Amino acid sequence: CLSNLRRHTISIILSYLQQQTPSGSEQTASHTPIQPHNRDALSLLFTTKRLAYAILPLFRVPRHVCQHYKHTLEDGSCIIVVEKYRFVVLPIQDPVTLLDRLNTKRLRQRILWIAKNNSKNEPKTESGTQNAATSRCYLYGRSTDELAFEEWTMMQIHHDAKPNNEIEWKIWPAHLELLRFLENQHENIHERSNNPKRTDQRKRAVHLPSCLIPNTSKANASTASSGNAFGSGIVLLASYPRSGNTLLRTLLERTTSIVTGSDTRPDRTLSKSLAMQYDLVGEGLVGNAIDANTNKKKQQSSSSQLQNRFQTAYDPSLSIVKTHFPERKGWKPVNSSRVLLLVRNPYDSIDSYWNLCCTNTHTTSLDESVYKKYAEKFESLARHEIQIWCDFHYHWLDICEKEGVPLLVVRYEDLVLDPESEMQRVIAFLKEDGDGRNLHDSFWKWRIRHAVGKSNKPESRSTTGSTSNLGSYQPRSSSGGILSIGKTLRKDRYSESTLTHMHDVVATVETNRNKKSSKFASISSINKTKTDETILEKFGYDIYNQNFPENFNQPPPLPTFAGKQSKTLGSITINKTPEIRREDDEFGRKMTLWRRGETNNDSKPFPTVARRR
Repeated sequence: CLSNLRRHTISIILSYLQQQTPSGSEQTASHTPIQPHNRDALSLLFTTKRLAYAILPLFRVPRHVCQHYKHTLEDGSCIIVVEKYRFVVLPIQDPVTLLDRLNTKRLRQRILWIAKNNSKNEPKTESGTQNAATSRCYLYGRSTDELAFEEWTMMQIHHDAKPNNEIEWKIWPAHLELLRFLENQHENIHERSNNPKRTDQRKRAVHLPSCLIPNTSKANASTASSGNAFGSGIVLLASYPRSGNTLLRTLLERTTSIVTGSDTRPDRTLSKSLAMQYDLVGEGLVGNAIDANTNKKKQQSSSSQLQNRFQTAYDPSLSIVKTHFPERKGWKPVNSSRVLLLVRNPYDSIDSYWNLCCTNTHTTSLDESVYKKYAEKFESLARHEIQIWCDFHYHWLDICEKEGVPLLVVRYEDLVLDPESEMQRVIAFLKEDGDGRNLHDSFWKWRIRHAVGKSNKPESRSTTGSTSNLGSYQPRSSSGGILSIGKTLRKDRYSESTLTHMHDVVATVETNRNKKSSKFASISSINKTKTDETILEKFGYDIYNQNFPENFNQPPPLPTFAGKQSKTLGSITINKTPEIRREDDEFGRKMTLWRRGETNNDSKPFPTVARRR
């Protein structure tokens, strides 16, 4: 059935059906547009509402680029046909397909991991060892989504069991555990278990135990429908670019085994790189919570409601979505009632942003010759970006206080130095109105330790001892711990005049904010503590007054940033208001044009440093 196919697969079928089949005089017309040669088959594809509302809009041609062509009828008359839809192969894979591939890859890695660790104890028989290792990695007759749900459930049962209980369950290293989505995961398992006649389901060798099928009673309706251990709605993970959101997303996925999303467009080079190479398969997914906490559904047309309804069949729900808004807009609006604000010192984040713009990668570092050749460009970028850095963080501090949205500030430096403690803060924040299990519950404490490579379970032989091995990819800096904090200052990336200018800009921003707030009767709670304290000092990043980065040998405490205390929590919708960057900002997306101009359209890329393995 076509409804069971993924969007990428359907696009391949449609693109095949829409192929040019010129005949007669049309064969010599080079400008003849591609026309469908099987309109009946195309019509058949969109006879269901799900396909009509979820698939067809993907191929709609904008009016300003649509083409017109002549079509000859059977009676010889000609009509002008306006192109409304152009069926092409979608440039990205479906996230569910990417997750299936990732979990399959991890199953294969388990086999290799067992073979490597048990090679000394087991006899070296080609077939016997391989079959034994495979049988220990996963149960036969399961799909990857069923395995992911079953393993997570059994982990909780195994951990909660008393010592004399005979329940045994394999605990894998965090990087080998299977991931899952929130929505449709449990629904599909329940449906498949109760509908053995489905044509798209292979006959299973082993039936799914009934105890592992989610309870759909009224008491557990909210939990079973969402599968969310962290309450309802979307939690935004906001950060200025290159502030460590990939590291935090990976730690969250390893702790909860749930995929995290992102509001970046999934067909961009960097997004595809994260999804295809670095296991962040939720790129481009924002869940279905745009109207979860609002009444905007009443204002939508019936066609929009149907489109959103059927789109959920292809876009699974998430609990955490990364965003860089308002530094730049994401491709879809997102509504949230809680915010994680990840901050990093501007000296390292701006330098990493420069490397990102010049290499169009997350991991490649520029050679020193590039810094020397484009020293003026780099200095100009740093002097400009410090203003964007300030505006970005003040935006989130202000809007969360104004709208009464709970906010947790996480410093990247604290995450590097003590990932276990920081993840405990994060999980405690996420678990408000969650699954009812207290953070002091030993299960979540163990999950955090397991994710950061400190699990005390004998079955888990995690080899990750430093933060550099916890992320989805190896960071640019080969140093770890305290040496990775303020590394650009240790390399003298910035001149003294640029550092002074950056601090002056921050001081000016704070002065202007204090002048503006003094005109109102109630000064924001952020400024009630110290009105003369800059945002660099609030976060502990001031070079001259706090001796950054040496002060992080004993990390300075963070002040409390919280929204208004009220009985009803507010909400925030992102990607609808303007960016904080100007449209003509040369250090925003226009950096791509500058890079291509300097590298002959990327055919002669900038020299880079070979990465250490």
